[in-house]
Amino acid sequence: MLNLTADELLTTTRSVRKRLDFDKAVDRTVIQECLEIAFQAPNGSNMNTWKWLIVDDPALIARISELYNQGTEDFIATMGDAVGENYIGASVPGFSGINESVDYLRQNMPRVPAILFPLMSGRVENSGVFWQASSYGSILQATWSFFLALRERGMGSAWTTAHLWREQEVAELLGIPFDQYTQVGLFPIAHTVGHDFKPAYRKAFDEVASWNRFQ
Repeated sequence: MLNLTADELLTTTRSVRKRLDFDKAVDRTVIQECLEIAFQAPNGSNMNTWKWLIVDDPALIARISELYNQGTEDFIATMGDAVGENYIGASVPGFSGINESVDYLRQNMPRVPAILFPLMSGRVENSGVFWQASSYGSILQATWSFFLALRERGMGSAWTTAHLWREQEVAELLGIPFDQYTQVGLFPIAHTVGHDFKPAYRKAFDEVASWNRFQ
């Protein structure tokens, strides 16, 4: 345990890619402990309709990695010329580092010790904004709590969604009833190389927040 203060934990929990330790085994009991903490996050009407699938079989992880990379290529193909320096986020401070870390994770995904798939009940493709917000709002906060619990234990993950371009194929691979559950992301789990993470660049309060009226 790192014994971080609440503020340290909240401001230094990062989406980790290049500093994931692919050579150190992850104990199943620690993953379970982190999830049981995450389950304390609020969810709609306390129905607990979520499911959480952890994959630590290397053969399955290898196949998932293939689908993850194929999904990434599917996404890139939709962007046309809006890639590299033309990407909408290219002006963000530290973008080159983010880009490199994304590529690094793509190359090393087969080495990840474990992967978490949070699953929310139902499909929302044809739902109104209320049902979409209620559905995602009943699982995303628990997923971030999982990140926080990992961080306190010297571990980390990365928030990824690229595989959702191949969601049905992943569902078939893992036996997830596609018509009954929506995958909300793919989260690699590993120990981190070092624990000295720092607050990241974010826009200033006055740029993104206002009082009483939208500005």
